[in-house]
Amino acid sequence: MKKSISDVSRFINGRGSDRRTFLKGTKIAGLGGLAASTLPFTSAFAQSKKVVAIMPGVFMPDPARPIVEQLSGVKLENAPYVSPTDTLAKLMAPGGTKNYDVMVSLTQFVKGPALGEKDGDERLHALDMSKIPNAKNLMPLFKKDIVTRAGKTYMIPVVWGYDSVIYNADKIPTEDPLTQSWGVLFDDKYKGRIAWRDDAHGMIMAAALHRGHPDPVAMDANDLKDITAYLIDRKKNVRTMWTKFGEAVNLVSSGEVWAMYGWIAMRAVLQKQGLNVTNNWPTDGLLTWNQSGFVPKDSPNAANAEAVINAMLSKEYGQKLTEVTNYPSTSAEVAALFSAADKRKLGFDLVDRGVKLYGLNFPANIDKWVESWNIIKTA
Repeated sequence: MKKSISDVSRFINGRGSDRRTFLKGTKIAGLGGLAASTLPFTSAFAQSKKVVAIMPGVFMPDPARPIVEQLSGVKLENAPYVSPTDTLAKLMAPGGTKNYDVMVSLTQFVKGPALGEKDGDERLHALDMSKIPNAKNLMPLFKKDIVTRAGKTYMIPVVWGYDSVIYNADKIPTEDPLTQSWGVLFDDKYKGRIAWRDDAHGMIMAAALHRGHPDPVAMDANDLKDITAYLIDRKKNVRTMWTKFGEAVNLVSSGEVWAMYGWIAMRAVLQKQGLNVTNNWPTDGLLTWNQSGFVPKDSPNAANAEAVINAMLSKEYGQKLTEVTNYPSTSAEVAALFSAADKRKLGFDLVDRGVKLYGLNFPANIDKWVESWNIIKTA
């Protein structure tokens, strides 16, 4: 690996363990009140099989779990989840390929270490695609992210999302051209009413896109120096930087800030609170990501794990996941279930609406990004 796990732990921990607090937030906001399942659950059947899973809790909310168990015929037992960094560490540790049955984590972060340098080095089980027929319904946007090698499939995207600006439309008019880019987080216009995320990866990526860099991951030392200077200059407009999910939500719900770097689930919670909050679709580049399901190489329950991945690609699970959390399924069947208005709100129409997409991939010099971010924060 060109970058150590510790180099990215601060970013990746936030994208994992902080997001799990969303489950608590959904209960507070009333999102957890949906029916437990749209399908009957035959407990005796499911109890005969089980898998031990590691995945973000937000991807298996209470209303969705019985759907997965019914469709797979497998009891899903979640091991304690910490973060994608921790998930990868567990997989790569001695004996780690036999301790768990199924994992869900950030595709671009996991695939390099998990595959190894060459054919035969994989720490993942080669999936039997005949047992995952729902994979054929994957949205075209994510087919390129299926992880394969030598004709074998190892990882399949199951959930996706995007990071953008979350803002209060009662304070910042949607028709304001500034809201159509990342510029709302950097411009003087809303000085003192914006919040950044305390995160080198996302903030430097957003600033680079706003500055017109075509490929932030490929920035050299001079490019990074320019972005660092820009963010130091723009920091004067920032009221605060958030680190936790609940902290970010409270900043907007209290009215302390009007716009922030944010996540889909934050939008969902704030809207359920009755606030006129939305997200923008930055013309300079929407930051997208996806998380894949995969099976450790020596899982004793690989067939059951494949059944769970197939269930997570079903339209029944995907619909419930999207309804509860706003995180979209990668299944085209799920997208087809929503109205045109909901597709537009949720982002299922990203390709059709012509939004510039940029993957939240990791630069090889992430350690330099972290160093630059520390300079920015202390400047």
